[in-house]
Amino acid sequence: MGAQTRQSLEAVAQHASKAKGHTLAHVAGLFHAGRALAEHPSLLAALADHGHDSTQRATLLDGALGSLDKSARALLDDVVGLAWSEPADLLQGIEEYGIRLSVGLGDTDVLVSHLLELSRTIRAHAELQLALSDKRASADSKRSIVMALGAKSMDKVALEVAAYVAPQPRGRRASDALVDAARLACHQDGRGLAEVSVATELSAAQMKTVQQTVLKRFGTECYLDVVIAPEVIGGARIHVGDVVIDGSVDTQLNAMRLQLAG
Repeated sequence: MGAQTRQSLEAVAQHASKAKGHTLAHVAGLFHAGRALAEHPSLLAALADHGHDSTQRATLLDGALGSLDKSARALLDDVVGLAWSEPADLLQGIEEYGIRLSVGLGDTDVLVSHLLELSRTIRAHAELQLALSDKRASADSKRSIVMALGAKSMDKVALEVAAYVAPQPRGRRASDALVDAARLACHQDGRGLAEVSVATELSAAQMKTVQQTVLKRFGTECYLDVVIAPEVIGGARIHVGDVVIDGSVDTQLNAMRLQLAG
């Protein structure tokens, strides 16, 4: 990631923290603009080229997205007005801004859990992963797949985010893009995301113990994404980013076997 993009993503986070009065319709408009720009690389390149001044970029947007809601256009202008190392990074900025703005439009825990549940559904069905990765398929057809998957099980905010992120994952697998979206939503909420693999469901007391363990280890609260994994046997395996806290009985048994073999 280039230095300009890194700085602009930090600015996006600041914009999102200060934004007030936006609605789901405004975020949906921002995502609509992102989908349109993704389909027109030359326009995307022109908007990311800061050889064009703000007036020229505004004229380009007026011609391409003149019907965009005024409030959604203001959100888009927040992103287009920043400097990006590569044209494609502008799409990342739109994605991150939309996700961050979505936090607070509903229950953040519901948003995160629904994104993660959809990610697991896609990961468990190879045909879905392939369909959402097919470069020959249109973004609209992929969006229709996501909308059909989440129509009955996801709330409106989570579905809007998923229907933007999964059909155009920007080089990632759709399932991974959804996890990234959930992680970003947690970050906007001042938390981390921890995947907790256990053999059976945790009690409230056990959840509290895991939360305290994570807080002590990382210095921040985390949303706990509890995954049932029978191979763990007992205890828990906790992933936070690239760090693993492994207190599972399975790992302890393997360690004992290695010691005995040595």
